[in-house]
Amino acid sequence: MHRIVAAIAANTVRELVRSKLLYNLLLFAALFIGGSLFVAQLTIGNWLRIILDMGLGAIELAGTLLAVIIGVGVVAGEIQRKTILPTLAKPVPRWAFCLGRYAGLVLLLAANVGLMLGVLAAVLHLAGYSLSATAVWAAVLIAVELAVMAAVALLFASFSTPLLAGAYALALFLIGHLISDLQAFAARSKSAALASIARGFYMLLPDLEMLNLKSHAANELAVGGAFVWRAAAYGLCYAAVVLVLAILIFSRRDLN
Repeated sequence: MHRIVAAIAANTVRELVRSKLLYNLLLFAALFIGGSLFVAQLTIGNWLRIILDMGLGAIELAGTLLAVIIGVGVVAGEIQRKTILPTLAKPVPRWAFCLGRYAGLVLLLAANVGLMLGVLAAVLHLAGYSLSATAVWAAVLIAVELAVMAAVALLFASFSTPLLAGAYALALFLIGHLISDLQAFAARSKSAALASIARGFYMLLPDLEMLNLKSHAANELAVGGAFVWRAAAYGLCYAAVVLVLAILIFSRRDLN
């Protein structure tokens, strides 16, 4: 069965490599990263901070749009266009289809992060700086964040239309970066009921700020490897749980 998953993942990568959306977003990210060098020259301050802020932000934004739009398209889009039916008519379990699609998408997202990190390193070199270990760790956690967003996109795509699934996933991305405020609210709340509800939502929703090291990289702050591995483990475990939930829902969906 692992051969079926690998074949679907490889086919997914081949399909996505031919996508115009992929190259448009990559071009946007590359131009944004390159443009950070010119913006830095127009400001008074630390060039390194500006370049890393803009560069890592562009990698995250372009990657999130890819994870959401393509993640929704490889499931909900195919269901809507009925192109999924010939694939499932073969001896391909639905869980293998979802897992293969997800694996192919995550591989492509990781490759894109690596490519854009190379562009960022080149821009830093032109500005007289080098890529720090913290910036590399920040890119690694961005890749983990994109794996979470790809799983979230597949979850919403498993039961909703492409437009709604994309909107839900992007909304969760924004909430995930504000979720730490919910934890602070629970700590300060004088109502036990409201504090419990806030803690419940905090446990349920992804804390994407845990995967955010962009400010650490921009301010040249060292980050311990233990923290990075704990954050990565949290993100990957969350993505795995969401992916299992997506597979369970998709396995019971009527595609006719």
